[in-house]
Amino acid sequence: MISEIAAGIVTYNPDLEKIKDKIEQLEDRVGRIYIVDNASDNISEIQDLCEEIGRRSVALIENDSNKGIAAALNQIMSAADEDDFNWVLLLDDDSMVSGKMVDELYEGTGYKDIGIVCPRIKDINTGRYISNKGERRDKLKKRFQLLESCITSGSLVSVDAWFAVGGYDEYLFMDFVDFDFCIRLRKEHYRIIQKNNLVMEHELGKTEMRRLLVKKTEVMNHNADRKYYITRNRIYCEYKYNGRFGLRNAAGVVKALILIICFEDDKAAKVKAVLKGVRDGKKDGKKLTVRGR
Repeated sequence: MISEIAAGIVTYNPDLEKIKDKIEQLEDRVGRIYIVDNASDNISEIQDLCEEIGRRSVALIENDSNKGIAAALNQIMSAADEDDFNWVLLLDDDSMVSGKMVDELYEGTGYKDIGIVCPRIKDINTGRYISNKGERRDKLKKRFQLLESCITSGSLVSVDAWFAVGGYDEYLFMDFVDFDFCIRLRKEHYRIIQKNNLVMEHELGKTEMRRLLVKKTEVMNHNADRKYYITRNRIYCEYKYNGRFGLRNAAGVVKALILIICFEDDKAAKVKAVLKGVRDGKKDGKKLTVRGR
């Protein structure tokens, strides 16, 4: 066991077998496992599971409504801070973990100014490696490499770094939460590093590869709510850090609409969600520029 590390899992109507497997893999490797539940329909079963495993190793924090990923992550990090842990391995129920993952990631914490140590990511659905932002293939033979950002799940996060940047932005609710957090870490001169020989399998939605004209592209098949947050938060973050809507965002919106119309079901609801996301992202993003953020 590495006593200065805790683990945290955010749940919302989870597959209990997946949660149980994670607890069994991690309970002998970390000091405590925090589960923050965002008002799951199967909360009574989650409670029973935590009682079965034992309150010594698992702490269940129950929200009375869905407060979103960012708020739940802040609850995990705050609880770990209060219990004097220095690092937290953050996970969701779509990631495959093993006990050795903790040891592998911990190797990176000895370097200076580390905010996050993360693994490489492999999509369960497509079998493809998903590059973290800034990953360079020519550096994969090294033990570690420096990144610009990484996804939240599988990240070993410094409690001090989380505190220094003011935590996760709860406005974002879900999507771009990790991207935003990584930008703020780098602004405060913390580093994000990847353990190159450690691969975590993770389910990135219900991804399919479909051909659009002459090129294959990923179709994520997110529901309408996720389409809304992805669109809104991408635009909001562009205003937050660059003060504009931008051509890249405009192209991203057009591409999202084309993929929905060509390949996805529930087209009307998803198109409406994307357009609402554009409206709200621009509106709330412009408020940031007025306040000078």
